[in-house]
Amino acid sequence: MIIYNTSYLIEDSMETSFCEWMKKQFIPLLKETQTFTTSYFCKVMVTTEDRGITYSLQLLFPDKEQFKKYHNSFEARITAVFNAKYQNNIPSFSSLLKEA
Repeated sequence: MIIYNTSYLIEDSMETSFCEWMKKQFIPLLKETQTFTTSYFCKVMVTTEDRGITYSLQLLFPDKEQFKKYHNSFEARITAVFNAKYQNNIPSFSSLLKEA
Protein backbone atom coordinates (compact mmCIF):
# COMPACT_ATOMS: atom_id res chain seq x y z
CA MET A 1 0.00 0.00 0.00
CA ILE A 2 1.20 3.49 -0.90
CA ILE A 3 0.11 6.47 1.19
CA TYR A 4 0.26 9.97 -0.24
CA ASN A 5 0.08 12.46 2.59
CA THR A 6 -0.35 16.21 2.10
CA SER A 7 -0.21 18.52 5.11
CA TYR A 8 -1.74 22.00 5.05
CA LEU A 9 -1.03 24.87 7.44
CA ILE A 10 -4.04 27.14 7.68
CA GLU A 11 -4.89 30.24 9.67
CA ASP A 12 -7.31 29.79 12.56
CA SER A 13 -9.89 32.04 10.88
CA MET A 14 -9.98 29.79 7.79
CA GLU A 15 -10.60 26.49 9.57
CA THR A 16 -14.35 26.13 9.06
CA SER A 17 -14.43 27.23 5.41
CA PHE A 18 -11.31 25.21 4.55
CA CYS A 19 -12.72 22.01 6.07
CA GLU A 20 -16.09 22.45 4.37
CA TRP A 21 -14.48 23.06 0.98
CA MET A 22 -12.14 20.09 1.36
CA LYS A 23 -14.98 17.74 2.34
CA LYS A 24 -17.64 18.96 -0.09
CA GLN A 25 -15.61 19.86 -3.16
CA PHE A 26 -11.92 18.94 -3.13
CA ILE A 27 -12.04 15.37 -1.81
CA PRO A 28 -14.99 14.45 -4.10
CA LEU A 29 -12.92 15.81 -7.01
CA LEU A 30 -10.03 13.57 -5.95
CA LYS A 31 -12.34 10.56 -5.76
CA GLU A 32 -13.29 11.07 -9.40
CA THR A 33 -9.77 9.91 -10.34
CA GLN A 34 -10.65 6.40 -9.12
CA THR A 35 -6.99 5.74 -8.38
CA PHE A 36 -6.99 5.38 -4.58
CA THR A 37 -9.03 3.17 -2.30
CA THR A 38 -9.43 5.30 0.83
CA SER A 39 -8.88 8.85 1.97
CA TYR A 40 -8.49 10.35 5.43
CA PHE A 41 -8.83 14.04 6.21
CA CYS A 42 -7.49 14.71 9.69
CA LYS A 43 -6.67 17.55 12.02
CA VAL A 44 -3.12 17.22 13.35
CA MET A 45 -3.33 17.21 17.12
CA VAL A 46 0.30 18.12 17.85
CA THR A 47 0.82 21.86 18.05
CA THR A 48 3.82 23.49 16.45
CA GLU A 49 5.58 26.78 16.88
CA ASP A 50 4.02 27.95 13.60
CA ARG A 51 0.89 29.97 13.87
CA GLY A 52 -2.12 28.16 12.59
CA ILE A 53 -3.66 24.73 12.38
CA THR A 54 -2.36 21.76 10.45
CA TYR A 55 -4.56 19.34 8.53
CA SER A 56 -3.50 16.16 6.79
CA LEU A 57 -5.07 14.55 3.73
CA GLN A 58 -4.00 10.97 3.17
CA LEU A 59 -4.78 9.04 0.00
CA LEU A 60 -4.23 5.28 0.14
CA PHE A 61 -3.25 3.70 -3.16
CA PRO A 62 -3.27 -0.09 -3.59
CA ASP A 63 0.09 -0.05 -5.38
CA LYS A 64 2.72 2.17 -6.94
CA GLU A 65 1.17 1.86 -10.41
CA GLN A 66 -2.08 3.45 -9.24
CA PHE A 67 -0.13 6.25 -7.57
CA LYS A 68 1.81 6.84 -10.81
CA LYS A 69 -1.48 6.99 -12.71
CA TYR A 70 -2.77 9.63 -10.27
CA HIS A 71 0.48 11.57 -10.34
CA ASN A 72 0.91 11.53 -14.12
CA SER A 73 -2.71 11.94 -15.20
CA PHE A 74 -4.46 13.96 -12.51
CA GLU A 75 -2.20 15.69 -9.98
CA ALA A 76 -1.43 18.80 -12.05
CA ARG A 77 -5.15 19.52 -12.56
CA ILE A 78 -5.95 18.79 -8.89
CA THR A 79 -3.16 21.12 -7.75
CA ALA A 80 -4.41 23.83 -10.10
CA VAL A 81 -7.92 23.61 -8.60
CA PHE A 82 -6.50 23.93 -5.08
CA ASN A 83 -4.26 26.85 -6.04
CA ALA A 84 -7.10 28.62 -7.84
CA LYS A 85 -9.16 28.47 -4.65
CA TYR A 86 -6.42 29.44 -2.20
CA GLN A 87 -3.99 31.32 -4.47
CA ASN A 88 -0.93 29.72 -2.85
CA ASN A 89 -1.93 31.22 0.54
CA ILE A 90 -1.91 27.84 2.28
CA PRO A 91 1.53 26.32 2.73
CA SER A 92 1.52 22.59 2.09
CA PHE A 93 3.91 19.74 1.58
CA SER A 94 3.46 16.18 0.43
CA SER A 95 5.12 12.93 1.43
CA LEU A 96 4.96 9.53 -0.22
CA LEU A 97 4.84 6.72 2.33
CA LYS A 98 4.94 2.95 2.03
CA GLU A 99 3.23 0.68 4.53
CA ALA A 100 5.90 -1.11 6.58
